[in-house]
Amino acid sequence: MEQKFNKVIELFKKETEKECYKIELLDEEPSILDNKIGGKPYLPVGEDYPKDKDGNYLALLLQVNLKDINLEGYPKKGILEIFTDSNVDYPCQYAIKYFEEGLEYQKKLPSVDLGNYIVNKSYKINLTKNKSYMAINDYRFIKVFTKIVNDVFETKLNSYGELDDYFCNFAWYDKLRDGYVNHSITIGGYPDFTQNDPRYDMKENKDECLFKLDSWGNFDKVQIGDSGILFTLISKDDIEKGKFENAIVDWDCY
Repeated sequence: MEQKFNKVIELFKKETEKECYKIELLDEEPSILDNKIGGKPYLPVGEDYPKDKDGNYLALLLQVNLKDINLEGYPKKGILEIFTDSNVDYPCQYAIKYFEEGLEYQKKLPSVDLGNYIVNKSYKINLTKNKSYMAINDYRFIKVFTKIVNDVFETKLNSYGELDDYFCNFAWYDKLRDGYVNHSITIGGYPDFTQNDPRYDMKENKDECLFKLDSWGNFDKVQIGDSGILFTLISKDDIEKGKFENAIVDWDCY
């Protein structure tokens, strides 16, 4: 069984592999134009600083220049910014901005940090091309995974419960996670969730993960609630058209 299950993992990775960028938090104070998490945003002259429903300034969550990103369908230029409330309200309050680079920008900006609810300070970031695989709690997972299991094991399983029964005492869930999951902070790739995939109940397509901020493995710098994950979901069409304002920002935790 072990050998066959390793084959399942191999096929599953091949089926769901997607390019992304892994984000490393650097212990360097970022400038206004740097790729970063937290800090002061690049805000062109004449643009209003984003606020929440009560009129309070939102905090910059992510800023990245898309000339530093080479992912299929993504624009090749422009500065993308995601703002959120610093207290991680639920539902999340957020704003997404996308500006041309090289514009005259504002230098006198409000100082709004993300507090200890998201990151403990602002960080300059390093971007490295990487690979991502579909998460176990992705709403598409069971269909993709059971098809592979059925082909390899010659079964007819269709649900998590049937997988549990068939692989009784084999700990298939843990073996799968150990085989491919990489907790990280990413741009592109797949989202991950500590609870359920909110797209089960969505009427609109949001199958792309624009940004994922995962507490796991980053506890010294990142904390989303109780070891949670903050994610930004968007459609492929909106990415290609540069309509990043149509993305949604959400989070969950244990």
